[in-house]
Amino acid sequence: MIDIREILLPNIPDDKEREEISKITEILISGIRRILSRDGIEATPVLVGSTAKHTNLKNADIDIFMVFDRKYTERQMESIGLRIGHEVLPDGTERYAEHPYVSGHINGRKIDIVPCFKIEKNTKIISSVDRTPLHTEYVLTHLDEKRRNDVLALKLFMKSIGVYGSEIRVQGFSGYVCELLVINFGSFQKVLEKFSSQKGQLIIPETTALAAKYSSPVIIEDPTDSSRNAAAAISMENYSIMKIESRLFLHSPSQSFFMKPDQEKPLPYVERGTCARIIILPRPDLVDDVIYSQAQRAKKILVEHIVNLGFHYIDSDIYVGDRIEIIIETEAAQLPAVKKHIGPPVDTPNSMAFIMKWKDVKSIRGPYVCDDRICVDAPSGIRDIDTAISSALSSASIGKNLDRVKGEARIIDPSGSNASYMVLGKFYSRRIRL
Repeated sequence: MIDIREILLPNIPDDKEREEISKITEILISGIRRILSRDGIEATPVLVGSTAKHTNLKNADIDIFMVFDRKYTERQMESIGLRIGHEVLPDGTERYAEHPYVSGHINGRKIDIVPCFKIEKNTKIISSVDRTPLHTEYVLTHLDEKRRNDVLALKLFMKSIGVYGSEIRVQGFSGYVCELLVINFGSFQKVLEKFSSQKGQLIIPETTALAAKYSSPVIIEDPTDSSRNAAAAISMENYSIMKIESRLFLHSPSQSFFMKPDQEKPLPYVERGTCARIIILPRPDLVDDVIYSQAQRAKKILVEHIVNLGFHYIDSDIYVGDRIEIIIETEAAQLPAVKKHIGPPVDTPNSMAFIMKWKDVKSIRGPYVCDDRICVDAPSGIRDIDTAISSALSSASIGKNLDRVKGEARIIDPSGSNASYMVLGKFYSRRIRL
C-alpha cells in the first residue's frame, strides 16, 4: 500500500502559502467591500473555487466573485464588475468567458475578479458562473477534512494521467466533478473502484432524468441545478483513460500515478513509415477555449476532406501556443491514379442508374461486374496530400477567426528537416501511464 498523506504533502499548500492566500484574499475582499459601500452598490464579494473549499493544490488561483443583486441589468453588472476589478487589480487585464471579468497577479499568484448574479438552488441563471458560489457552499457542507484529502488525491491522480481540467483543451474532469465524485462514493479508493469496474455511461445518481436527455459518457446531476450535467465537458477518450488507469492503479498501486506529467516540449519527426503533414496557422488574439474549439474544428474538417478523397487516415493532433500546429498522419502521401467506385448490386433497380451515370464518363475501366455489383474504375482527382490539405483550407470554413488567417497557413513535411515541433512532442507522448 502507498501512503496518500505522504504523496499529498509536497503537493498541497504549506502554512506559509495558506497564510499568503488568506492575506491576499482579505485585502481584495475588504477593498471590494469598501468600493461597493462607497458607491452604494448592492453586491457581495465572496471567495469561491478550490481555495475557498480547501481542495486546492499548490499555487492554485484565487477566484473572488462579486455576487450582484438581480435588480441590476446584465450590462450594469458587467460594467460595474469590470470597473471594480480594475480598481483592486490596477495591472489586471480583461478576459471573457460568458461575460467579461478582470484577471491579474499578486505576488505571482493568478487572481480572477468575476461578477455574477445571486441565484438560489435550481433557479434560472443568466450565465453559468452564477452557480459557482452555490457550488462552493455545497462542497463546504459535504466534505470533511479526510474527504478533502481524498479530493486532493483524486486531482493529483487525474493531473498525472492527463484528464484533469474541463477546459476545451483538456475536455476532462473539473475540480467540482472531483469533489462530487468523492462526495458520492466516499473516498479516493472508492472512486477508482467505481471507474475500474464501470461499463458504459457513468450516471450519478442513476435515477436522474438527465440520463434520457444526454448521451455524454459521464452524467453527474449538479446538486445545485438538477437540469445541468456537471460532467458535460468530459470526452469519451478521457473517460476511457480514467477507467483503464484506475484498473492499473488498483492492480499495482504506485507513487508514479501521482507524478507530475511530462512537460510538453518540441520534438523532431520520428520516421514511422507513414506520411505526416503539419499545418501551421497564426494564432488570433483570443482566449484558449475559443482557439482550441476552432483548431479542433479545423482538424476535423481537414481529416474529413482527405478521407473523402481516399487517403487512409491514421491519426491527428493539435497544439495551441504562440501559434496553432495541426498534425495529420496518413498511410501514404500519394493516392493511386485510379479510384474504384463500387456501385449497387446488379439485382437492384439502382444498377441501371449507376450504369447510365458512368457510361459516357471517361473511365479507366468499366462499368463492369464484380461479383454481384456494378463497378467502375475512374481516374483519381487530387492525388497528393499537400494538394488535398490546400484544397480543404481554401474550400471550407474552419471557424470565423481562423478563416481570417488561413491564407497564411503553411503545410510542412516534417520528415524533410530536423526541426522540432510542439505538436510532435504532444503526438508522440500519448501513452497510458503504467
